[in-house]
Amino acid sequence: MTLPVDVNGLFGHTDTVNQVANWLRNASALSPSIEKVVYDGAVRFPALFGVVTLVLFAIIITVSLESKVRLIHAKETVLLSSFNAQKTRVEKTALASLVRAKCPSLARGSFRPTLWLPTGHAQTVYAGLISKFPELRVDYDREICDLPDGGLVAIDWAPKNYRDLAQSSPILILLHGLAGGSRETYICDLVPEALKLGYRVAALNYRGCGGMEIATPQLYSGSWTNDVRLLTKKIQAENPTAPLIGIGWSLGANILLKCVGEDSTNSPLVACVSIANPFDLNMGLSFLHNTWLGKELYSRVMTKSLISIFAKHRNLFEKNPDHPSFSATVSSSKILASKFLPDFDEAVTRRVFGFRSVSEYYRMGSSAQFIPDVAIPTLLLNDVNDPIAARKCIPVSDVLANPNIILATTERGGHIGWFEGLFFPKRWFPKPVLEFVKAVLEVS
Repeated sequence: MTLPVDVNGLFGHTDTVNQVANWLRNASALSPSIEKVVYDGAVRFPALFGVVTLVLFAIIITVSLESKVRLIHAKETVLLSSFNAQKTRVEKTALASLVRAKCPSLARGSFRPTLWLPTGHAQTVYAGLISKFPELRVDYDREICDLPDGGLVAIDWAPKNYRDLAQSSPILILLHGLAGGSRETYICDLVPEALKLGYRVAALNYRGCGGMEIATPQLYSGSWTNDVRLLTKKIQAENPTAPLIGIGWSLGANILLKCVGEDSTNSPLVACVSIANPFDLNMGLSFLHNTWLGKELYSRVMTKSLISIFAKHRNLFEKNPDHPSFSATVSSSKILASKFLPDFDEAVTRRVFGFRSVSEYYRMGSSAQFIPDVAIPTLLLNDVNDPIAARKCIPVSDVLANPNIILATTERGGHIGWFEGLFFPKRWFPKPVLEFVKAVLEVS
């Protein structure tokens, strides 16, 4: 008998299951231990039929989960100048046109989640689990930097021989997320691909992160952009001919975008990429705590990560509980007893950074309010099923009003997940991000 199942499109042409059976018949010759019978396009061996069924089921489910990338931008985007191919005249290209011509993963692409990670929650949890394993794929050269107030931060450079590369080779300045560092898996998924393109990487480690000790009673926060600004200017001063591109993830995306908006036309960056940005910290925490998973899983886990960082440096805070820069006394016992993010931010963050309340810190630290002032080509990449950076926090109206910004959204990617592939999932986002970087560099 013939199996009357049409799989048009699943294999890229008009094959049917009968052709799949023929392929399996030929392939099975490599394994004489597997008995088969193929007659008139019918698969009569039950085990082989089961394999075909499972393969088709997996393909159908994967295709049904496919998420087309949605691009949102102003009707008329900024015009970028570049020389034509003969370098005889300057041509102008709209940012949106550039993205649609040079970034196929954004303009015509789609995200196909791993079959067994079909939701935003599954992608987010898996991302959290793999982050617990040591990440050694990138060989960095660490530079310790002194800050004007006595603080210490680190820049992890790649490749290790970055000084031997051309001084004009682009530098990607990377900002990690909450309680992270330069060895986060999402950073190490992007760095090797960036190095293949000849870029240099400067992965920042905030105060107290990435194994760094602190020298002053201050860590970092979503509102504090001074350190990033100082490090960016330092990198620019030491590499005056190199174009600089900032890329940030999650809280690092919030810090980066806020800094870019604050600096506006004075930003030393030629482009900015914001990935999984929460945008509005007040609204985001409200949405997060409105669900059981959001509060009892994500908020608790992130708070424990913050407490772990604080605990490594608690002695310095205990010696300076009423430091002149604090807006109120800092108590280690209250910090260590924090259960959720607002508890931690009330006990330490808002006090260390001079805010009168947690609400004021979240309001003043949110990057969304600075989007109207962004004056460089910027890509915002978010997933609408991100359980941490809620879709309702994405400032679509402000994006539509700023010609310098392209917003790209997907579905089912979770929070810095975007895993594709069945057996060995790999993140999807490095490809579209680097396509955007490459496109903008060509016209910078």
